[in-house]
Amino acid sequence: MRMSYVLLAVVAIGCGGGGGGDGYTTGPGTGNGPGTGAGAAAGTASVSMQQSDDGYGSAVFSFSPGSVTIAKGGTVTWTNEAGKVAHNVTFAATTGAPANIPNMTTGSNSRSFAASGSYSYQCTNHPGMNGTVSVQ
Repeated sequence: MRMSYVLLAVVAIGCGGGGGGDGYTTGPGTGNGPGTGAGAAAGTASVSMQQSDDGYGSAVFSFSPGSVTIAKGGTVTWTNEAGKVAHNVTFAATTGAPANIPNMTTGSNSRSFAASGSYSYQCTNHPGMNGTVSVQ
């Protein structure tokens, strides 16, 4: 008899109370990903300028995430996470792109995007450090 109470308690605890969900909302949201839904593009996005090690002693520089999507009129903020290395944001196309962000070793800088389109950018100090802003 005692064993059946223990088994019943374990089964009740293991089942939980239901609900919970998977962390994704349905319907209009502010972006794509856990808890944000899959709907309208976000009005803002953040990009980190990062430095990591390739495992062989060489530095690897990147924008993270490498691609963001925002709504027309939205803003992207770039933050230099490296803290010792100067990075910049230089847009490949000048039509509709905001002003470039000059070299900075620390801190954040934001730009707004008034026109829809895809805007490629790079850090001219580090070949291969590229990113894209998609404006919907």
